[in-house]
Amino acid sequence: MQAQNKKCQNCKKDFTIESEDFNFYEKIKVPAPSWCPECRMMRRLNWQGYRILYKRKCDFTGEMMFSTYHQDSPYKVYRQDIWWSDKWDPKSYGKDIDWNRPFLEQFKELMLEVPHASLATGHSTMIRSDYCNAASECKDCYLCFRITGGEDSAYLNTIVDGKQSFDCSFLNHSELCYGSTNINKCYQTFFSQDCAECHSIWFSRDLVGCSDCIGCINLRMKQYCIFNKQYSREEYKKKFMEFDFGTLAKIQNFQKETEEFTKKEPRRQFHGVKNTNVSGEYISNSKNVHDSYLFANGLDLRYCQFLKNGPASSSYDWSFFGDNAELMYECCWCGLDSHNVKFSSWNYYNHDVEYCFGCHHSSNLFGCVSLIKGEYCILNKQYSKEEYEKLVLKIKKQMAEIPYEDRLGREYRYGEMLPAELSPWSYNEATVFEWFPLKKEEAVAKGFNWRDPDLREYKDATVEIPSHIKDVEDDVLQAILKCVSCGKNYQIIPKELQFLRRFNLPISDNCPLCRDRARIKQLNPMQIYNRECAKCGKEIKTSYAPDRPEVVYCEKCYQQEVY
Repeated sequence: MQAQNKKCQNCKKDFTIESEDFNFYEKIKVPAPSWCPECRMMRRLNWQGYRILYKRKCDFTGEMMFSTYHQDSPYKVYRQDIWWSDKWDPKSYGKDIDWNRPFLEQFKELMLEVPHASLATGHSTMIRSDYCNAASECKDCYLCFRITGGEDSAYLNTIVDGKQSFDCSFLNHSELCYGSTNINKCYQTFFSQDCAECHSIWFSRDLVGCSDCIGCINLRMKQYCIFNKQYSREEYKKKFMEFDFGTLAKIQNFQKETEEFTKKEPRRQFHGVKNTNVSGEYISNSKNVHDSYLFANGLDLRYCQFLKNGPASSSYDWSFFGDNAELMYECCWCGLDSHNVKFSSWNYYNHDVEYCFGCHHSSNLFGCVSLIKGEYCILNKQYSKEEYEKLVLKIKKQMAEIPYEDRLGREYRYGEMLPAELSPWSYNEATVFEWFPLKKEEAVAKGFNWRDPDLREYKDATVEIPSHIKDVEDDVLQAILKCVSCGKNYQIIPKELQFLRRFNLPISDNCPLCRDRARIKQLNPMQIYNRECAKCGKEIKTSYAPDRPEVVYCEKCYQQEVY
């Protein structure tokens, strides 16, 4: 089919469906979307609630536990070891199809009846890492999220193989790092961003193959540099000792100084390497990938985000998490050897699954919740292969004729992602809030749910932290601290204090969540803008908005400038 212009059912803005998009929709046998790409993405990201943890009772044992579901949530929640066990049967909640009501209305009822897992982890692969979520293969980790392979670390977010690291986001295959964002194969990298294969780096960005650098940008295979100026080994070591980053004041002042320096240096229009025919931001080792964001090892993708660990191929509108999957469409938090998964959230090791939540190691499911090793089930009820295939065709027809209508009057026929109002998480509990922060009134007006914070008085700090880390005593481990940004209380854990002392780093005056949110804000946005190269004047597409102060070069001019 030829390209078509459509009006978004949600925001009412025009968007275009290209001919190659229609080819993909035909391949996976779905109708074209009625929502624009950005509205579809926000709707998907509301289906991942991973970062906010609550204390609540397990509905199976009655014991207290940590969960992403608030104690006032209407959902039944089981402790991890119970949920993954054979002590209960998800199929016992199976429902007959009511052909006179919207199918997604029946799915909503099933979501409320079938127990949910307290956390979304690879439970059997977690060792002494009880306070982590969206996690697997972790050992001795604390408050780490969206992580595959972590060891002896804390306060990490979106990680593949992170060891003895703290306060990092979007880190891959790195060790002994702190306060850094979007780094790959790095060692002892601190307060840095967009660096790869680096060692002993401080306050730097966009470095490759460098070591012993401070406050640098755009360097390749360099050593002993400060603000891009070359020093001898002896000069560098002397200056490093003079900086003494052991106090918050010195850290903050140096960050400001670095920011002023890097603003004067050119930025590349697009962050990524080893790509062919790619558009978006933060993409590497990929081919034929468009309008996508922050991942590697992709092939034939569009409108995809955060596929942290490939390969990922032949998919559209897929947010989190990759790991060898293909033919994914309108999914969030799905992957791991999956094939042909649509309109679903938190599913892995699945084939031919649609409109499902929390289903794993399954195939041929439609509208199911919390099924493990299921096959040929609809609304958690078992059918034969022949019955299942006939009923699925009938359901798709019925969804087109009797669509689900949300409270704003938007219609959900077959082919639309699950409505945001059916998500177990409110807007301000979900991933969407991190990237598109809205006020309560704005989120509710867009059809999202909202959870007001619990009324709680937080304690004042019980100790005054010495300004320099060398003066901090062990009794700080028993102290209660108060975040200067949000006012909530937090504490220092032993491995954190040991790390800070080792590398002469001060104790932060912000809580782990505020630190995490600040790192995410350091990344360029998902939006792409038209802009001119600051050197040659060529028109470029970039995630740097035209009114931002950075000097942005096209790729050719940038490569001529990097050191």
